[in-house]
Amino acid sequence: MAKQIRWHYVLVLTNHGPVFVTKIGEHKTAYWDDSEKPKELSKEWAEDVAFGLTVNGYGAFAVTTRYELDNQPYRYNMGQFEWVSKEEEDAENGTED
Repeated sequence: MAKQIRWHYVLVLTNHGPVFVTKIGEHKTAYWDDSEKPKELSKEWAEDVAFGLTVNGYGAFAVTTRYELDNQPYRYNMGQFEWVSKEEEDAENGTED
């Protein structure tokens, strides 16, 4: 059976939408830029970075894929990501109960 290849990344939930970590700096500092390619990491390193970001107040997850990622999960240059509560959305659409 052939060995399956996996790619590992860290996804950070920001105020502007989900963004993959794009760089690891000195002192294990993680950086993310929505215009750069996601940084591939080892499985253990991705889990450690996600854990470190989480305990420092960021929503972060280690993500494993069966294919290499070359772009961010959202086309930030094409629009805006905005969190809207369900109640606000229902009021705007006139579907409030």
